[in-house]
Amino acid sequence: MPRPHLTADPWLWAALALVLLVVGRAWGAAFGEPVADDFDHLRYALLGHGGSWFDGGGSASFWRPLAYQGYYGLLHDVIMVHPAWISALHVGLLALATVLLYDLVRDRASGREAFAVAGFPLLLEAVRALILVPVHIVDLGLFTASVVAWWCAARGWLWPALLALAAALLCKETAVATALLLPWLARTEARGGRRVWFAASALVVVVWAAAYLTVRHRFGLALPHGLESQLGPGVLWAPERYTWAIAGSLRALVSLPMRAESREPWVTVAVVLVLGFAVVRFAVDGGARARWRAVRGAALVGFAWFALATGTLLTVYPVWSPERVVYASLGLGLALGLTLAAANAWLPLALVLVRVITFALAPGAPEVVSRSAPERGAFVDFERLARLQRLMREARTTLRREFPVLPRGANVAMLHPPFMADYAGGDRALQVWYRDTTLRWVRWDQMEKTGARGLAGAMEFQEDERPPFRRVEPEALRLLFVAGALDRGEHWQAALDTLERAEARQADRAATHFVGRVLGLRAWCLGATGHLVQAESLARASLAIAPENADGHLTLAALHNGRSEWNQSLAQLDTLLTWYPDYQAGVMMRQQVVERLRADPAAARVGAPPRSRP
Repeated sequence: MPRPHLTADPWLWAALALVLLVVGRAWGAAFGEPVADDFDHLRYALLGHGGSWFDGGGSASFWRPLAYQGYYGLLHDVIMVHPAWISALHVGLLALATVLLYDLVRDRASGREAFAVAGFPLLLEAVRALILVPVHIVDLGLFTASVVAWWCAARGWLWPALLALAAALLCKETAVATALLLPWLARTEARGGRRVWFAASALVVVVWAAAYLTVRHRFGLALPHGLESQLGPGVLWAPERYTWAIAGSLRALVSLPMRAESREPWVTVAVVLVLGFAVVRFAVDGGARARWRAVRGAALVGFAWFALATGTLLTVYPVWSPERVVYASLGLGLALGLTLAAANAWLPLALVLVRVITFALAPGAPEVVSRSAPERGAFVDFERLARLQRLMREARTTLRREFPVLPRGANVAMLHPPFMADYAGGDRALQVWYRDTTLRWVRWDQMEKTGARGLAGAMEFQEDERPPFRRVEPEALRLLFVAGALDRGEHWQAALDTLERAEARQADRAATHFVGRVLGLRAWCLGATGHLVQAESLARASLAIAPENADGHLTLAALHNGRSEWNQSLAQLDTLLTWYPDYQAGVMMRQQVVERLRADPAAARVGAPPRSRP
């Protein structure tokens, strides 16, 4: 149909405005900051052997050489020095895919319909993840290369289409669906007709599959989270997997999380009204049915595309990540855009309006790093990802500022770490930041075993604070462990002297978790040496600045026991065990108090304070 030059088409600019909306709804995140799997590939590119395209490229699960070896090998310095440039690159790729998808549909439909189709994948809250972190070049590469392949096929360009198909496959295995649909979208007036496209696409897939299986076998690649052991023919007959994949995909299409939310009923009503109106129009209007027959082939291809891409999610059940739906949404967007337009020209825009609202209401980037992670039913979603990115940026900048150089083989401690800190980077992050494969993060239990020997850097995490990390002096931390050993040996005065030295070494008094631990252990040792008044005062002071420190609660519980204040003692012990359920001293003392109360129920005092909460 007649149409203006692409750059003069207002509906195209409307589609590109949705790309800007995606950027705006991701604003406040640490754009481009590497996190989690990024460090596998950065470590491979910067510190590994590198050079081979026929291994995991740092991954123990997948062979995706264009996304892993190619992307990280070329851009690792940019990722480390100018991470925001990576997000700018990803936004550019997203815009390119939007333009080509719009042009592809505009050849056969109106600008309004092309806008609805091209904008459909952009209005998922999860699409923000694609521009946020480097590792999502996997999904963004799949998305963009697939659109390029289909766009070339629609123009009858066989070799460029096959090259783009190969690029999509080398980014992610899901591109098999791209290959299956490529011949149906191809312009076939020349080059031997559609059979050539089927044969050429099949050949590309066969060559890729042979290489993929060879690399997997040679390097023992296996799906993460133990998913490999669950796969087999039974996957195709597991209704819970289908229910999970379909429900998760449909919810993600309107920016709803896997876990139910209060906005869900009105979103459902709005979508049902739009789709219901279309059904009524088809039932009563012969012209609508005729228009549907004219676009039926393309719409069915879109529905098949969505079904194939959604089917690939069966293999990763039950680890939900909503960004996986972006690729599948390409097909459903095509099918719904053409179908709704056949019913009424303005219906696609009604669906766009509903999805713009749901997209705008999705959670934004968290302003601070919380200790716990948002729980909305996904292993990783935009909100969790943005939280982890902010965590890694703050940890990196604090550590590099406070400890510019670390000796080889050094250990670094993070006290009071937030949830998913290990997943966010672990040893790999530390090694990439300092370009040294011998560095290690150490946990509290590991430091207890070694007395914190080899510790060259330390910091603690403080929830909802800016900045969230404070420097802890490694020598002060080492002295705390020395004092702990002296306490267990009942050398309380020596422990007190050591704790005094530890406190003097700690220059940053705002490191309250560490200072609170020191004060709590001092209170315990003072109580053990008979200084009960000072012990109680110091224990309360330690809990005021560090409510999670075990020794403060244990000291107060022991003092309450000495005064037969059993309920008050239980309140302290229950709070302690809320923080540390396996803390043996607390478990044993609580058991003794409970036995004392069972033996003499009258010993429980009336009016004891309620259980305190951390």
